[in-house]
Amino acid sequence: MTNSTDVLETTTPYFVEFLDDTTRRILDIVMEYVVLFSIGVLGIITNVLVILVYARQGFKESVAVSMTTIAVWDLIKSIAGVMERCSGVLSLWDPAAAFSWSNISVVAFNYLVCFSSYVTSVLASYVAIERCLCVTIPLQVKWLLTPKITLIACLVISVVVFGSFSVIFGIYDIVWEWNAAFNATVAVYKKNRFYLQNEMPLFQHYNFSGIIWPLASFVVICVATVIIVHKLRQGSKFRAGLNQITLPSGLESQGKGQYKNQKQLDQQQLSSRDRQVVKMLLVIIVIYIVSLSPRITHYIVKVFVHEFYFLRRYHKLFEFVLYWFWLGDFVNGAVNFFVFYNMSSSFRTTFHGMFKSHRGSSSSRPSASNF
Repeated sequence: MTNSTDVLETTTPYFVEFLDDTTRRILDIVMEYVVLFSIGVLGIITNVLVILVYARQGFKESVAVSMTTIAVWDLIKSIAGVMERCSGVLSLWDPAAAFSWSNISVVAFNYLVCFSSYVTSVLASYVAIERCLCVTIPLQVKWLLTPKITLIACLVISVVVFGSFSVIFGIYDIVWEWNAAFNATVAVYKKNRFYLQNEMPLFQHYNFSGIIWPLASFVVICVATVIIVHKLRQGSKFRAGLNQITLPSGLESQGKGQYKNQKQLDQQQLSSRDRQVVKMLLVIIVIYIVSLSPRITHYIVKVFVHEFYFLRRYHKLFEFVLYWFWLGDFVNGAVNFFVFYNMSSSFRTTFHGMFKSHRGSSSSRPSASNF
């Protein structure tokens, strides 16, 4: 990764001892321009497909609205990640332009990737709460959890969470300076007056928000999942008990065998659906545990180690650690399509239908209710 000329050679001596210049350059190329760039492109493709599938289903279910909103933010994250890494392609033709683009991208795209991840984590916690209410008090919330209400909730979450971080976009200035190494004028990012005058309160707010949002999302997802699993197990046991009740003798002559067969079929279908919901929630939890836990730890470290940040003593070490956060963010942003495809029959059917010729206008479109 190309750095601003503001960074002194002695910023992070520990990093230099850990990785020499050649190794660091190889790591830059492999991680930035091969691994992260490729996953970012995959994320653009998969999130466009998710949006198209749910749009084709018509947003008739609230879960389709919330999942589409998450896909939009994941798409923004993937586009920003790919744009940030275009400097690798530029360097083949114009190293000076690649250097400038890399520094501009730190200000324009790096934070966008990070903040988009926080928005999606809070949206995921909203989905967990929504599913929890549907399982615990379905009749009472059925009238409330409409697609319109869900859209409003998702928009409010997006504005509030992203807005809480947006001030950070104004802490650096892009300036153009002559660089003898390139024999050209290049762009560099520097701390501006706003940064220097408000550094302490700015980063107290930044670190606090960076801990609270993902930590709260993580706790909510876990608690909601525990409640859902408990309620589903209760429901399964209750239905199993009903299935064991002896039928009245009068029913035996009126098709007892058919009645029992239907009950057993219903039991099997409900149990399968219950297991599918649990599996889906477990997959979501694992994804967000992997994605959020390192970032929570990272922000806690920044609270106690002030120099662990851009343009400070541990600038280079900070960039090295960011590689692994970016990897988690990009994978999290690209993987949802595969989760939906493998665990939602309606999503899979609609996706396949998008690539087949229409077989008449009377064919029905599956809803998102089997998500």
